[in-house]
Amino acid sequence: MANDLEILELEISSENYDTGHQFLPQEIERHNVDNISYNDFYWEYMENNIPVVLCNVSKHWECRKWIKTPRDASNGCHDNPSPIFNTPHDGTGKSINYDYLKEKIGNLMVPTADCNREYFNSHAKSEMLFFDFLNYWQQKREDDGPTDASNRDKSTDLLYLKDWHLKAQRMDYNFYDVPKHFASDWLNEHLVLTESDDYRFVYMGPKDTWTPFHSDVFGSFSWSTNIMGIKKWLLLPPGEELKLSDTLGNLPFSIDEKLLNEHNVRYYTLMQSENESLFVPSGWYHQVWNTTDTISVNHNWFNACNLKRIWFNLSQQMQRVVAEIDDCRQMDNFTEHCQTMLRASFGLNYLDFLQLLQTISTRRLGKYNNNNTAADLSANPTPPEYTATTTSSKLIFFEHYIPNDYHIQHDLERILQVVELMLQDSVICDDRIVLYRKCIQLKESLIPSLSSNSKQSLSE
Repeated sequence: MANDLEILELEISSENYDTGHQFLPQEIERHNVDNISYNDFYWEYMENNIPVVLCNVSKHWECRKWIKTPRDASNGCHDNPSPIFNTPHDGTGKSINYDYLKEKIGNLMVPTADCNREYFNSHAKSEMLFFDFLNYWQQKREDDGPTDASNRDKSTDLLYLKDWHLKAQRMDYNFYDVPKHFASDWLNEHLVLTESDDYRFVYMGPKDTWTPFHSDVFGSFSWSTNIMGIKKWLLLPPGEELKLSDTLGNLPFSIDEKLLNEHNVRYYTLMQSENESLFVPSGWYHQVWNTTDTISVNHNWFNACNLKRIWFNLSQQMQRVVAEIDDCRQMDNFTEHCQTMLRASFGLNYLDFLQLLQTISTRRLGKYNNNNTAADLSANPTPPEYTATTTSSKLIFFEHYIPNDYHIQHDLERILQVVELMLQDSVICDDRIVLYRKCIQLKESLIPSLSSNSKQSLSE
């Protein structure tokens, strides 16, 4: 893998990108993955928080072998994809390679959701053995045939294998490659390095499985690559979802175009084909249907582009927690109780967030001491891969990508900006012993390197 290292070339944003101004397109744009640079994707779409589809993404991934393809099919990048995969054998001769999946993955325990059963504003969740799910799916394909979804029995299970941490379970199985456009992924960088968790998922769903109306965890970005099948997406720009709130501020469990039109909601409809990756920006509520049998690989992540949004979401949730138990403010360890509740409700608390920032900044600050980024790649074309236990190792993302020097400087500058915002937070200011001190320490570790680098840039 080290022989295939690629530099993530990020340049200072120019006036061509209109960064900081959200001009929503008429339709979600599509680009061939080979025809849009990392720099253009970064500033035009991630920085501006605009969705986009990248085509021809997964054609060389190992997981293409999860499906049988007797003859060539489309590589994606269609404005109006044809409704293939509607019969048990998809109308194109394609079918799921059940034997190969069993051989390569094994009989792991997997999470499933029953799309015909609602449970506390979600689909009812359960676990089952992977082979049992594949047997269920195979039998369902044989039984259903081309039956229209509206005529199917809603009392029977409609199981969707989703949020499956397959990569974490089978770290030795390299079944996909993270596209370079999505490689600056601080969330998974930190979690994998610290062996804490991950937000890398596989989804496998029979036709008509679906995901309810939601926005992604923490307000993160997400990307979703179809390995097989077609997904229908309804996506709402941030704030449009509020038009659907009831008198208590609750959002609907499920939406459709009729409901959106009745409430004058601005939205996008997207049909995502096989071999296409959809970039879903922060705060874009969406609902997704598998219009055919579908397999996809998904990540949630954040980076310098949406770090402020993540912090604002986290701090707003903390304020809700504080307000909820404000009458207990005099209790011992009030802040610690708030942190515990925040992690339970949001999935992340202030200490977790600070630890992530510390991991990301420490690895990038190591560049200044170790000269281990893209600048010395030509002198050392085959550097060793970093291990998950050291922060002084080569700064390589997903074993393949190296950020250039400006990318690292930009990352550190964005972290410093957010730390400055954190130091204005009332909860942090009240906790001088832990939270405030950690913020100050992080700030003090960033300033010397950034100041030195700025002076060097001016002298050049």
